[in-house]
Amino acid sequence: MLGWGLKLVEQLVLSFLTSVGFGMIQLVPKKELVYSGLSGMGGWFIYWIALECQINVTLATFLGSLTIAGLSYWFAVIRKKPSTMYNIPGIVALVPGAVSYQMTYSLIIGRYNQATYYSIRMLSLAGAIAGGLIIWDLGLRLVKERKQK
Repeated sequence: MLGWGLKLVEQLVLSFLTSVGFGMIQLVPKKELVYSGLSGMGGWFIYWIALECQINVTLATFLGSLTIAGLSYWFAVIRKKPSTMYNIPGIVALVPGAVSYQMTYSLIIGRYNQATYYSIRMLSLAGAIAGGLIIWDLGLRLVKERKQK
């Protein structure tokens, strides 16, 4: 059990640093970098736990993205800043970079069936990220509309 706990801590620390690092590249203000990191760490936590529970990688990515969207909205309200300041750095860890590389490599060496497989996989993961962000936003708008009525 100790090994799993250490692996979890490692995953959380690295996902936090990844989001903070990308936030720095995106010129997120210093005071907001911690929140960008927490957003990414929260999303990665849900993603990682979902994978540990044998959930499909696309669904795990969707759940992670949904978590990032929720945390970003919450931080945006509390900090009175745009939510993109937190969700763009937050989703970096979920972006299917390795799958994109494998697709490109397969195309270059002429393995078109393999490239097609990786293309579909990459598009499904990118769609899961976008879907999580969009569904959170749509749900939020529906709740706000019902409160106004």
